[in-house]
Amino acid sequence: MSRSVGSLALPITISILADSLLSVVALSTVSRLSTTAVAATGLASYLFFLVNALATVFTGGLMVVASQAIGAGEEGTAGRATGETITLSLIASAAFMLTASLWLPHYLAAVSSGNREVAAMALDYAVARLFSLPALMLNVSLSAAYRSADKPWPSAYSSVISVAAGSLLIPALTLGGPGIQAMGLKGAGIAMTLASYAGLVAYAVWRPPLKIVVARPSLLSLKVIALGAPTALERLVASIAQNIYISAVAKAGTEALAAHNIGITVEMLVIQPSFAISLAALVRAGQNTGSDSVEEAERSLKESIKVGASWMGLAALLLSLISPYVGPLFTSDPEVARLVQVYLLLAAASEVGLGVSSAVYGAVRGMGSVWLPLAINSFTVVFFRAIPAQVLADMYGALGAWVTQNTDIYGRALLALLAWKLLGARRLARKVV
Repeated sequence: MSRSVGSLALPITISILADSLLSVVALSTVSRLSTTAVAATGLASYLFFLVNALATVFTGGLMVVASQAIGAGEEGTAGRATGETITLSLIASAAFMLTASLWLPHYLAAVSSGNREVAAMALDYAVARLFSLPALMLNVSLSAAYRSADKPWPSAYSSVISVAAGSLLIPALTLGGPGIQAMGLKGAGIAMTLASYAGLVAYAVWRPPLKIVVARPSLLSLKVIALGAPTALERLVASIAQNIYISAVAKAGTEALAAHNIGITVEMLVIQPSFAISLAALVRAGQNTGSDSVEEAERSLKESIKVGASWMGLAALLLSLISPYVGPLFTSDPEVARLVQVYLLLAAASEVGLGVSSAVYGAVRGMGSVWLPLAINSFTVVFFRAIPAQVLADMYGALGAWVTQNTDIYGRALLALLAWKLLGARRLARKVV
């Protein structure tokens, strides 16, 4: 791996991996309650795809602005952009929480395909987790600033602290313990929220690399939002499509939904470096664009593609090898365990495409061309995944729905490479500071 990209990708991988480990702790704990509880947490997790879409309105644009500003030697601009972004993101998280009672029950009822028991359990868990939104918004904003300034380790430390806190709190509040009453899924949600706030301690210990002042929004924050909006819209489209996709899986029953939750949680552990390489490529491409070094941005991208493809090839092999053994670790239901193996084998087939597309789109966003990934990814996730999943699920059950992750991922990878070949680095580079 290029040292330039690798120096960022390693701590980002640790950070994202730690976040996924927290989900595994929660899943492992909840699996001791019931299969329905596992299905409910999986259902609620798709709500947080929407939350992440909200977060990328701010952080997606912030990373582009901050990395290009730092590349151009304008650290003050990067610091101001971070402070204003924090203000806006905290306001947005408060609005999200205050209005949740108006839409959350209806949302969960819809994506559960009418499964009232699962939807009711998911509501208890989701309401408790929504209180983590201010911590989430503050964490992702600070992470974007630290990474853009070549200081990615504090955000990794933050994630590790969250995992440590969650590993203690989730079992205690969910299942109970000496002097602690078991609270079930609600307790799991509360514990996840407390773990999110615990992680913020890292930013008090490792001080920001920029002078960050929380301030009222200005034209600079509007630029951040304008650059982040396409990424957020992409996430929003993907979230809606993923909810259509998960509703197709839900047609096959509670066992299929539980297997999907187990499978995707384990898969997320294995594929984290692809997302880390995407973020590292974004930062490096942004810095190079800010300093007018477009050729260097292209070199970093090519190296990232090689690393993404080779790592995800190993990830595919790993998922295939562990697929028979994962299900029994999380469930005693043999049918759920069998379906977990099927899911992981189909997921393994898609991973190389994910590595390639993640690298290309990360660099393209960092160069300022934020609309291209939106156009391609939105097209493939809707027409190559969500819609086919609904059709194929009626014919082949969960298997039919799961196959569409391959058509989606390889469709976006091929289109990404084609776009890069046709447009090239110079046409894609757009300075924003």
